[in-house]
Amino acid sequence: MFVTVSLGLHWYLPTAGEARSFQKGGTNVYVPAELQTADGFRAPSLSYLTQVALGLEETGFESVLVPTGSYCEDPWVVASALISQTSTLRFLVALHPRTTTPALTAHQAASFQRISGDRLALNVVTGEPGGEARRHGDSGDKTAQYTRTNEFLSVVRALGAGETVDFAGENYVVERATLTSARRPAPQTAPEIWFGGSSDQALPVAGAHADVYLSWLEPLDQLAEKIARVREAAAVFGREPRFGVRSWVLARATDDEAFAAAQAHLDGLDDERLAATRPLLLARESVGQQRGQALLERADHRDPASLLIAPNLWGGFGLLAGGPALGFVGGYAQIADRLEEFAALGVSEFILSGFPNLEESRWVGEGLIPELRRRGLSRT
Repeated sequence: MFVTVSLGLHWYLPTAGEARSFQKGGTNVYVPAELQTADGFRAPSLSYLTQVALGLEETGFESVLVPTGSYCEDPWVVASALISQTSTLRFLVALHPRTTTPALTAHQAASFQRISGDRLALNVVTGEPGGEARRHGDSGDKTAQYTRTNEFLSVVRALGAGETVDFAGENYVVERATLTSARRPAPQTAPEIWFGGSSDQALPVAGAHADVYLSWLEPLDQLAEKIARVREAAAVFGREPRFGVRSWVLARATDDEAFAAAQAHLDGLDDERLAATRPLLLARESVGQQRGQALLERADHRDPASLLIAPNLWGGFGLLAGGPALGFVGGYAQIADRLEEFAALGVSEFILSGFPNLEESRWVGEGLIPELRRRGLSRT
């Protein structure tokens, strides 16, 4: 309808576990301690994660994002365990530079590429100041954190290209680092770097290093402004990144069916819980989080109209969940229309997830992906 482009659909692996009910705990949902029970909770066991991964592979998803953080299982361990369970699915392994070193990351990435048959990409997450950072001894401000990320990626990319690296920066001093030898050449394909960040400190790093720049889902006009800034930052280095969006999704045969299911996620939501959760989300120092949550300033879970931020862009998930404030909600054809609109801005990658993760992946894989194929838009 709008543009002819090849779109890649990707999913999010629930490595922190999940409940069947959105309010009782899915991806990034804040759940008070008194509501955290084992009833209905799906632990992130290898068997459960394998079910998700195989379903994604069967229905045509290109890759799966394996998240990082103290709240979930280690992404390298999980992704490595799933290599032998899958054959074509790629793994977008997330990592924080503050928790590792560039030489170790480059070594892990090279090993993963060789063993998996080049099925790795890296989602480099700078994060934000706060409790999670301090757990790893990172007390720096945002500028210091992005300085580290820039140095980290400079070394990782050079090693991945087969170079022998000498580097001296504020955070890393590397001498004669290399991944190669006569018997162990560098992998033919270095993993792509997927990178996000909406702050002024993040954009120059994105311009220098991102193969794919990621943003939380935002309305078209807001996202267009950010993409333009990233393109300007990348042009300084003679680079042209691709663009991706991370979003929730709820897809059904029709808009009416989808919005009814979305509103059901909020049925019975306790006002006291909402009042306790909102300050936690609004206090995040992530600029991307702040941009998203600002869209929900007038959102009221009892007023469906207030949750519709733009056509098929629904804010109900962001009332309880961190990450993207918005999600695509609607019929398969209507969501495909929205993806075409974002593609016209230059967005070609969509990392999606829903509630419950396993079931929603099948709705998308069996309904939305076939719709994209009929339009000639699916890359798989």
